[in-house]
Amino acid sequence: MRDLYEVFNDLNLEEEKDLEVMTDLEKQKWKKKLRKEIRKPVKASRKIAASAVCLGIITALFFTMSDSEVLAKARKAVEDSYRSIAIWIVGTPRENDYVQEVYGKDTANGREVTIVDMIADEDLLQISYKDRDLTIENFEAAGYLDEDMEKKTDSAKYSLDAQLLVDGEIVGEGWINSYSLRFNTNAIDNTFSIYTGDYGCDLSEVEEAELILKERYYPDTEEWRFHLNLQKRNLKNTTREQELDETYTMPDGRIIHIYKYAENEGGRKLYVKTERPEGWDPNEDWSGILDLTGVTDKYRKVKFEHEAGDVYLIDRNIDSDTRSIAITPGVIPLGEPGESLPEDGTPIGESFTIQVNN
Repeated sequence: MRDLYEVFNDLNLEEEKDLEVMTDLEKQKWKKKLRKEIRKPVKASRKIAASAVCLGIITALFFTMSDSEVLAKARKAVEDSYRSIAIWIVGTPRENDYVQEVYGKDTANGREVTIVDMIADEDLLQISYKDRDLTIENFEAAGYLDEDMEKKTDSAKYSLDAQLLVDGEIVGEGWINSYSLRFNTNAIDNTFSIYTGDYGCDLSEVEEAELILKERYYPDTEEWRFHLNLQKRNLKNTTREQELDETYTMPDGRIIHIYKYAENEGGRKLYVKTERPEGWDPNEDWSGILDLTGVTDKYRKVKFEHEAGDVYLIDRNIDSDTRSIAITPGVIPLGEPGESLPEDGTPIGESFTIQVNN
């Protein structure tokens, strides 16, 4: 069992927090969360004096504060320590029935990864996570640093592959290609998605799954593994779809087929299939990145960016009275090493229009 010192130290309750009144349902929810945290063995090397002092402080907190105040502090501390997927997806209300909390942790390769929470629809699982203890030594051990970089982190080499398994079988895949460290810490807060459409898996029918994260460029390293319960509302039933049939040709011969638009509380998705010519070599033939820039009927610029599999997600929230987006596919060519990329691509065909907020 974890002692109260460890639990509340993780929750960072020594900072001053704003208090709020909680309902009985919220109290039970957060009591359950605290009970889950008290589960790991106590380390024999823990300093008794520190534990006693912290335990005394916590006891005093319980005696001087009401039950709702203590639980409100715990809730606020967790929200401050971890970034919910609802923060990344703009427009998600604080109170909802579709964000599934996980707070599952696993340690591998000298790093602790926490799966914070997630949102699922029929074919896309969007996940918020934290990667802790990314020290220079851990970067070196994982091969993220070049000898001539003088211990400067190379974010381009931070690349994880993600797999979703149901009953031991792979049903979806995704990836994480870059990162940004949280200011003044050795922690990464980020998101990634898993697309299940290529495997024909309908996530609305999945109740339990296993998530595996592993280093892309270093396959012999350890894996992070997590058990996921998909109990919250799946967004399939609120998804609105528009069939499309738009085809474009990239300068390198790739055929781009945009075949569907879908929207729900979790995002706005364009579905894109790419057909490569026979013998096509990405190292030799690749002409650049597919760019999907759009302009709404309110004259607001948006982009659909590659998320996972066939799915491109819109990069920002749009007004509720927006009714259409005109999208112009283009290509962003890669310049010389170190050269910044242009914001918009060179068009490869005529624009097409999708209907939104229907």
